[in-house]
Amino acid sequence: MPGREIKERIPPRTASTGTGGAGVAAYRYRGVPKPDPAPARAQQALAMLAQLRTTLALRSSRVRALTAELGDCLAQAVCDGVKVAAVAKAAGQPAASIRSATLARGELYPSGQTRSGHLHLIAGLASELAAAEGARSDAEEQRTQVLALARKAQLLDDYQLAGASGLKSDEIRKMTRGVGLRVAQPQ
Repeated sequence: MPGREIKERIPPRTASTGTGGAGVAAYRYRGVPKPDPAPARAQQALAMLAQLRTTLALRSSRVRALTAELGDCLAQAVCDGVKVAAVAKAAGQPAASIRSATLARGELYPSGQTRSGHLHLIAGLASELAAAEGARSDAEEQRTQVLALARKAQLLDDYQLAGASGLKSDEIRKMTRGVGLRVAQPQ
């Protein structure tokens, strides 16, 4: 019979059981093990730190530019005859810092702008500077939280965090000490 010859030529199917003996038709797991979430979380932390580093650089640059512009406006206002007390009130700064900003700018020529124009410009720049400083401090707080969470979960060591954030490893240890334990205090 032709069917019988084929059966005799095909050897019976065997599989290793893993114990050294050969078993017949043993089960073999063909699934894929679940990936470890730690490397993905570490990459996410690194990406967030890189984004925050860029954000902080941009915010700091904006704060420096606004500070310089405000200083120039303060000096020009005092040069144009606006009282230091009025300039200090519009800027929300002490009179001593107004005087030092004026002295730092050196010789200026009168611009011919009105007193109210100077005070309006100074008040606008001061509020814009305060908003920029607030945005920068929010980004710094967010960076501190990301660093604290990454250190607590031991996703990255301090030197990897330092490289991603642009801070020194000692600074990271100091600024994240006890951050996870802090509870927001009502104000």
